[in-house]
Amino acid sequence: MVRYPLAVASCAAAFVVRFLLDPLLRDRSPLILFEAAVAISAIVGGSGPGILATLLGAFGALYFFPPMGTFIWIAEEYRPTAILQLLVFFLVGFILTWLSHQLRRLRWQALELAKQRNEILESISDGFEALDRNWRFVYLNKVAAQLAKIPRDDLVGKNIWEMIPGLRGTLVENKLRESMDQQTAVHFEYLSKSSNRWLEFHAYPAGNGGLTIYFSDISDRKLTELRLRETLAERDAALENVRVLSGLLPICAGCKKIRDEQGNWNQIESYIATHSQAKFTHGMCPDCARRYFGDLAGRTG
Repeated sequence: MVRYPLAVASCAAAFVVRFLLDPLLRDRSPLILFEAAVAISAIVGGSGPGILATLLGAFGALYFFPPMGTFIWIAEEYRPTAILQLLVFFLVGFILTWLSHQLRRLRWQALELAKQRNEILESISDGFEALDRNWRFVYLNKVAAQLAKIPRDDLVGKNIWEMIPGLRGTLVENKLRESMDQQTAVHFEYLSKSSNRWLEFHAYPAGNGGLTIYFSDISDRKLTELRLRETLAERDAALENVRVLSGLLPICAGCKKIRDEQGNWNQIESYIATHSQAKFTHGMCPDCARRYFGDLAGRTG
């Protein structure tokens, strides 16, 4: 625990400086340097060291520096001023201690929140980048650094277009500049030539004038979409090559002609050939052969 020794050391340093300046200050500002010691102790160590520094400062001034140092022997008419200075010192000391404690608490909360945020961003499978208004990396997670193929420490604080020149002139640069210039969110897909992977980007304006960028690898999804389009194209091509007759066909009971939509009667093979992909070749079944050719059909069959 170095917090309380730090409070003692701060008061000792304030005492030494005040002692060295005593020929110049004399009875002026006997407590001002001890207020600085209280602030340092409270900011670094918290409320406990701040209170300790307040008590030590009051003790040092009360016994060593005028007019506080002569409090016991001081004339009656000067005692109200000395008491008032001491009360003001205690009040200011406790206020500084409380404010410093609150600042210290808020700082630790901010650090804890930042740690939790970084843990979340490091755990996700998507890439994340934060850029300032000058296109410099403020933060990027390990996924983003792996895609850039550059160590993360070498990227933070550097300009994205200088560190990754392959993005210049691409859809990525155009869309990111659009988002920053117009302060609007953008969403787009991009085929990375360096990795031959499809990436989906979401970019949002940030409060500092920069951008926050999320991106994910959608190569598997794009491959699935491509295969689906190819399958649908094959299906459509097959449907183009197949025409199916359906519904009721008015056919003559005698000659077997079929009536079309215009009311004309067509030979059955002519109608089917017109309304489908079927083609006809002509032959003769055994029954018809015997009907037309009699015994000759049997001898030639």
